[in-house]
Amino acid sequence: MAEDIRMDSHKLIYHPETVARWLNGENIYPIEIEISPSGTCNHRCVFCAVDYIGYQPAFLDKEVILRDIRYMSKKGLKSVICSGEGEPLLNKDMPDIANDIKSCGVDVAMSTNGVLFTKEKIADCLGAFSWVRYSIASMEQDSYNRIQRGRANDLDQVKENLSEAVRFKRDQKLTTTLGVQCLLLPDNAGQLPYMAKTLKEIGVDYLTIKPYSQHLHSKNQFEIDYGEMLNLEKQVKEYATDHFAIYFRASAMKKVHHEKCYKQCYGLPFMTHIDAKGNVWPCVAHIGTEELCYGNIYEQPFEEIWEGIKRLEINEQLSRMDINKVCREACRLDEINKYLDELKHPGRHVNFI
Repeated sequence: MAEDIRMDSHKLIYHPETVARWLNGENIYPIEIEISPSGTCNHRCVFCAVDYIGYQPAFLDKEVILRDIRYMSKKGLKSVICSGEGEPLLNKDMPDIANDIKSCGVDVAMSTNGVLFTKEKIADCLGAFSWVRYSIASMEQDSYNRIQRGRANDLDQVKENLSEAVRFKRDQKLTTTLGVQCLLLPDNAGQLPYMAKTLKEIGVDYLTIKPYSQHLHSKNQFEIDYGEMLNLEKQVKEYATDHFAIYFRASAMKKVHHEKCYKQCYGLPFMTHIDAKGNVWPCVAHIGTEELCYGNIYEQPFEEIWEGIKRLEINEQLSRMDINKVCREACRLDEINKYLDELKHPGRHVNFI
């Protein structure tokens, strides 16, 4: 059966002890961190959220990040997502980073455009990942090239690499979930049924279709009416099977251009982001806003940054900002924030369960 990976929900309910400590005012460590192994990318996607940074050729140092992950694993860290500013596999140490994180007892995952995840790298590290999510805008050559703006033959390479990953997973009896994420744009909307059909044939575990979320500083600007695209869900889901799930994120699409129902981001203590230069940020939405940088792991250990006064002052500053003006629409922390906001501000008669 295709697994339910709770695309439009949250998993904080599975960490009640950490949530309870947070409610009691304790300084908890992140359950999840996102790291940017690479600051540059081999694509120039039209929807890139961090195009304003400039694709800088910076690469996270393996020994430094593993030093801090080992420490955090003893303080409650459960997972690391390798994603961020650029293509993780441009960091030559990415296979070692993945394997070493897993050896710390921490779950590790990767988001990639898939071009560089070739046979050799698949053999080196696929088994380390809990999941690998491929970012693919289309399975049709022309629209793929227009949107992802890589090399002319990149889509063929991605298809080959996907097929190899599926084969290797089956042969080695791995539990790694292989999924594809497609960001829905007017340019690829008509290709979705073909995409679903192709990915089903290749044998990946799922396809998720999500809305574009405007980053405050991004150079690209799209005004998309997702109300006109919701009818695509039925067409695409015709290809879903017991072994190939399709997540058409209609609820996330409906959140675009809608104000949030909570006043501040309560989710910041539960996750954080470390960029390719070692800077620690509240989340990926604030990369590059220097006054919101917690610190740098090349200058001081993560422990000192996380327990330092500067982080607390920045979070206090963020709590006073209008969340609808400083955060992205359809933010991945949205459901977490709704949950935590309700815990912080319970209604009447909560004992009548």
